[in-house]
Amino acid sequence: CRTNPKLSPAVQKCCDYIEMNLAEKIRAADLAALVGYGEYYITRKFKEETGFFINDYVKFAKIERAKVLLQNTQMSVQEISEQLGFTTRSYFARSFREVTGMSPTEFREKR
Repeated sequence: CRTNPKLSPAVQKCCDYIEMNLAEKIRAADLAALVGYGEYYITRKFKEETGFFINDYVKFAKIERAKVLLQNTQMSVQEISEQLGFTTRSYFARSFREVTGMSPTEFREKR
């Protein structure tokens, strides 16, 4: 996990949890329970410190992992989508394009 000295211990713990559990459905309530804060407080604090809403950070982290898998494995786009907990391949492709500006296949071909 990447440590960011600008993050409070609670937000860093949330980021670490997200990075280590990308295959899971991660909700703000789960993170709040993890760090012992209320859901409203941790979502506000997370946005303040990272610049991301929790759901957006989770999506971004999943896409970053997908980029690594696309570049360094022969896994299919479907397998990567499933491994990262996306509900469908099309939702994965749409999310990937939203973050990177290209489809997973186009990204793989550019490496």
